[in-house]
Formats: sequence, C-alpha cells, structure tokens
Amino acid sequence: MESTSLLHNTTPLCFMPDNSLIYYHRGKVVLLKENKELNVIPVPITKKEWLLGWNLMATRLFRFGARSAIAIDNNHIVINIGNRLHEIDLIARTMTNGWHCGNGIRPLFLSEVTGIKGFNDGIYFGQYWKNDGLNPISIYYRKGVDDWRGVYTFPQGAIKHIHNLIPDPYRQCVWIMTGDFGESAALWKVTDGFNKVEHVVGGDQRWRGCVGFAIPEGLIYATDTPFSNNHIYLFRDNGAVETLYDISGSCIYGCQWKDKYVFASTVEADGRDETLLKLLFGWKRGVGIKDNYVRIYVGDYTNGFKEVYKERKDTLPFIFQFGAFRFPAGKNNYNTLYFQPVATQKNDLRLMALSINE
Repeated sequence: MESTSLLHNTTPLCFMPDNSLIYYHRGKVVLLKENKELNVIPVPITKKEWLLGWNLMATRLFRFGARSAIAIDNNHIVINIGNRLHEIDLIARTMTNGWHCGNGIRPLFLSEVTGIKGFNDGIYFGQYWKNDGLNPISIYYRKGVDDWRGVYTFPQGAIKHIHNLIPDPYRQCVWIMTGDFGESAALWKVTDGFNKVEHVVGGDQRWRGCVGFAIPEGLIYATDTPFSNNHIYLFRDNGAVETLYDISGSCIYGCQWKDKYVFASTVEADGRDETLLKLLFGWKRGVGIKDNYVRIYVGDYTNGFKEVYKERKDTLPFIFQFGAFRFPAGKNNYNTLYFQPVATQKNDLRLMALSINE
C-alpha cells in the first residue's frame, strides 16, 4: 500500500451519505470530494486557538479543533467541539449554538442506529470523561436540532464511562462498550429501545474495547488495554471468544473500509495507579504496548487481518497526546483510506491517504 500526505494540521471527521469527506482545519469545516474542496464553512474558534492553532504542539496540548462528527444527511452534520455538540448546515454554511454535554464530558464516538427493532432511528452517544468516582453515566439520543434526550443511565458505581455504541442488525440489538478497569470493562447488550440492558461479559481486560463491528458470525472488536496483550477478537453468540489477530498495542480508533475492517494500535502509558503528573508528563509505555510504533491493521473474518502501515511515535510525553491514528466516522467506500496520525515523528496531525494496491 502507498501512503500520501494531503493536508497539514487537518482532522478527518466523517463521511457523508454521498461519500464526500468532511474535515476540520483551523476554524474551517471543509467538504472534500474526489480531492476537491467543494464547500468551506467557517466556525468560531477560541482566541487561544486563533493565536496558537498554527503550532502542532499547542494544538495537541490544548486539544484544539473538532473531536468527532457524524452525518445527519447529505446537507447536515453533528460536530463535537469542546464539550458541545453543534449542527452544521453545509448548504446555508451555518452552525448552531450547540448543546452542552456537561463539564469535562464529550462523546468518544457518535453512533448512528437505524433499523433496530424498538429503537428510534438516529444518532446516539454515551458520556465519556475521567469519572474516577464512577458517577452515573448516561446515553443520549438526538431528537432534533440541538435537542438531546437521555435514554438510559448506568447507576452510581456501575461503569467509568462509555466508549462506543454499536448497532447490530443481525441480532437486533445495540452493543455498549464500557471501560476501563475492573467490572467497568464490559460488553452490554441492549434490546427493545433500552428497556432491556444486559451485562453480557465484564471484569476482564478482554472485554475492554472501543471499536467493533457486527457481522453475521458475531461481534468483531479489538481490545483497548495498555497493560495486557491486545487482540482482534470475534465474540460469538454463545459467548465464545475467537482470537483473529494479535496487535501491538491498545486500539482506540478504527473504521469500516469498503468490505474490510480497520483497527489501529496506540502508544500510551499504563494508566493504572499513576498520578496525573506522572501519566501526563511521562513517556513510559504500558506493558501491553509492545513498541513505539502506531500500526494499522486491515482485514475481515473470512480472510484474516494484516498490518498495512505504521509510524513511530515521537519522543514527547503523553501530555501531548498518545501516539494514534484517527479515522473519519462512517463507512469509507473509496479505494483510499483516510486517516490522521497523532503524535508521530513523520506525519503528525496531517490528513493522510493510504491507497490499495491490488
């Protein structure tokens, strides 16, 4: 496979239903189709980002820019900036005032649920924040413009936070991935529009995941643990777990690429029993992180997985973010895999394109 660097300091956000790509670059949301900019929507930015956003280290340190997004339809997206969820009209080139997720709270991922019995079609997210006190954690549904309604709340002490919601049309359910430690690391199965929320497995790092995909044979997902070995697993309906591939580190990000599934390993600290200063300003890898390379793995259940790309993490401490590859939300139907390296030596914060050579 051949990689190409396209744009500097640029975050790919999501694919639209017509396969165009939305990305963020320093106060601008851009619609890209066939490598041509079709629309540019300016969005308000803080004075700090306006002054320092040109600098990659400042961008990483202060977490400038948009964190995630998802398409509502071909003309509208939901976008997460800071702790707010805004909506952008790509035709009118306007952005709403947004909805506040809560202090320090944001979605790690936004999820689209359609065609699952008992669920309203639309966009959902689960609260994601540090939450060391294991406070109640809620799931929200987009009812309308800047109108988000709570649909379920995990009680005090149940989980730390929600990583992802994965719709499963084969089993007519939604899977919830939660983390991080002890019983919080779990897979939950939701049916009948959140009237039944079942704790399926938990209490072990095998069940700690952020990225997964429903297939006829079960749930394909990768583990997200910095202090245990990581794998791509298939979780079957009978509870059996099949190891599909060993990966070099924890997996936070991934995507679907045509008929293949993509998982990226991360370079991060251990995360257990560390002071905040040690966690942020340290650079020692967790024992489950095999080396200093961030890797991309591509494959499927039938043909298996393989490593297709890697970059070495830079030498800065983890306060400047983990070494990772981020992907736009939604299914990528191009022959090109779009992604953004973070905290890497070679292509830090660039929009990258990886082409299939077949």
